[in-house]
Amino acid sequence: MYSSGMFFVYLFSSALAFALINRVLRHRLTYLSALSVLAALGWGYIFQGDYRVPAVVFFSFYLVATLKEKGWLKTWQAIVLTLLPLFLVKLHLNHHLGMIGLSFMTFRAVDVLLYRSKKEGQNFLHYFCYLFMPFIILAGPMYRWRTWMSDVSKPVFALNREQFLVALEQIITGIVQKFLFAMLVDSLVVQPWSHKPFTLTVGVVMSLAYSAYLYFDFAGYSNMAIGAGRLFGLNIPANFNMPLLAKNPQDFWRRFHISLSEWLRDVVFMPVYMNLMKFTFFRQNKTLAQNIGIFCTLFCMGAWNGLERHYVISGALFGAISVAHNMLLWSAKRSPALQRGLQYPAVAFLGRILTLGSAAGSLYIFSGMSPL
Repeated sequence: MYSSGMFFVYLFSSALAFALINRVLRHRLTYLSALSVLAALGWGYIFQGDYRVPAVVFFSFYLVATLKEKGWLKTWQAIVLTLLPLFLVKLHLNHHLGMIGLSFMTFRAVDVLLYRSKKEGQNFLHYFCYLFMPFIILAGPMYRWRTWMSDVSKPVFALNREQFLVALEQIITGIVQKFLFAMLVDSLVVQPWSHKPFTLTVGVVMSLAYSAYLYFDFAGYSNMAIGAGRLFGLNIPANFNMPLLAKNPQDFWRRFHISLSEWLRDVVFMPVYMNLMKFTFFRQNKTLAQNIGIFCTLFCMGAWNGLERHYVISGALFGAISVAHNMLLWSAKRSPALQRGLQYPAVAFLGRILTLGSAAGSLYIFSGMSPL
């Protein structure tokens, strides 16, 4: 979508048209009505007239949310039913439900089930716009329901010069990242080296190159999505925060794909950990409960893309590396000598190198271009 020049024509013309119409109407164009028109236009642009599958998926999600709201479904039952189309597609059991943006649309539908309050009630337009907002429909960032409701609580649609310039700057940054840096890394390193027989040198080069490519490509996409959202007053969350500065695996996931990491923390780690803590054994072994929660969370970070071998292995590596770091912290609390040793600058620097190296290796496996 962001690779099409026409998309940007639609984007900027829509933002300016809404701003001008609102000024002519003297701020009588409500914010929700503006976003509803935008979502409808996005629906038409993205699905190009083939509305059957997105309509079926949307109304299925809406029906499940309604049944849960009325108390006819428990939350866990509603979540399972909402995740079902995604599971069927990822497991290659049903290709008819496959559509652009199914993964993140499903995640947003789950977020509604978990975080929509009874006070907010059921508003069809709120739900439709949230699920089909075109800027984030393909691959995020993970825009949370509570943030959405905070954004759409504004009484009118407004776009001033300062907001426009900030949004434009972020979109241009994203274009440079995705269509200059990512394409250069891909064409100069990733594509030529991906055809070479695997050796240690090839593994190292591909790990570094693919990680750089993925960062620039995804950060570029995210910045364009965030900038596009700002044109319409939406606070779409940041997805990256200089992951090269990560001190350890935990810090890395606070900087890389931040929005999905935080969402998985809330919907995977916390439920797993809190349910384990109901058992006496885990209350006496909290670190073990933490490790299980950490592993499940980061395993999902890789495996939600599909159950192909490279996704499963990379997800397991994400989890295992973070569990190993958590165990190191646990050991350091019980060993003053180890605690002091970890504070040496050389050791801290080595930790940064190991963090980035392990992340790069895991992402190389994730790419599907490694022998694993």
